[in-house]
Amino acid sequence: MNPYRTLLLNLGSTALLLASVTAFADQNALPSGGSPTSVSITNSSNAPVYANIVLGQPPATLPPNCSNLGTQIQSLTDSNLVFTSSVAGKTVSFTLVPGVNDKGSYQMAAGETITYTPQTISCGSASCSPAVTFNYFFTPTDVGFKDNNGCSNSTFPNATNLAEASINFGVNGSVGAGCANADDTDISAVNGVNSILQVSTQDAGGNPQTGWPASTSLAKNAVLGKNANLPGVFGWAATNCSGNLANSGYPNPTKACAAPKMAPRASKKHTCTTPNGTQYKAIIGPKKTYYCDERSDAGTCNNQRQAYVTGGTVQILYIGPAY
Repeated sequence: MNPYRTLLLNLGSTALLLASVTAFADQNALPSGGSPTSVSITNSSNAPVYANIVLGQPPATLPPNCSNLGTQIQSLTDSNLVFTSSVAGKTVSFTLVPGVNDKGSYQMAAGETITYTPQTISCGSASCSPAVTFNYFFTPTDVGFKDNNGCSNSTFPNATNLAEASINFGVNGSVGAGCANADDTDISAVNGVNSILQVSTQDAGGNPQTGWPASTSLAKNAVLGKNANLPGVFGWAATNCSGNLANSGYPNPTKACAAPKMAPRASKKHTCTTPNGTQYKAIIGPKKTYYCDERSDAGTCNNQRQAYVTGGTVQILYIGPAY
């Protein structure tokens, strides 16, 4: 995901991938006739579900070659954060976590779709649209921010997974080629899995929308033990997706943070194997329990768009509980 996504709760210790850097005009704005990217969230299950949201925040210091970060939505009370519902007469309003304004929850009816409609704002003589990073996870009841620390516990025995989307950083009025500039999506199962989610950047015909890579334009996670090599999905404990350092900095298991109940275990020989047959060392948890992180054979865990290309809709789908 782009470098401006930071979670203030330990909800998703996922790999942070730098947005691509391409030389462009001094101010990153909408081209003539261009449109910003929207996001839809659909509850495709047959029961209500809470959509819990954490907004990414800008970095404390400017990245190299970036003199102005532009406009980014950082609060759920921002007037530029406009959602509509497919349910007639229903207003989309997130209930804030007490004491903060970047985390909240909204109960979705079965079959309901809510859509973030990006606003166009003035940035000098050009038009821009605020950037925003959405991190969504879903719970059947309103417990999304109770004991959700990225660990297995009585509320979340398999922790939670996230649908993530960073959009409109290439048209938010930022200045400098080092600023984030590409739409980016993924599903993070790095902490664990409680839901089956899908993130699509395809059009109605199943083709990738403009600027999105075909190979990762449709992401869907699975239950724990089945997420390696799934396009657009960071598997459990695979913070860096693939390679020898795939599990560097994994959030669990540790003495203070239990592994998901259904986390994949290593063989009796304490070795693990990727889907394509590459062996790697197991993670050693407390009490000498051996686990296999869900590393992929290639770095296809995130879905990054061509720089400065926006428009269309990122579609997030809640399918149902994983267990």
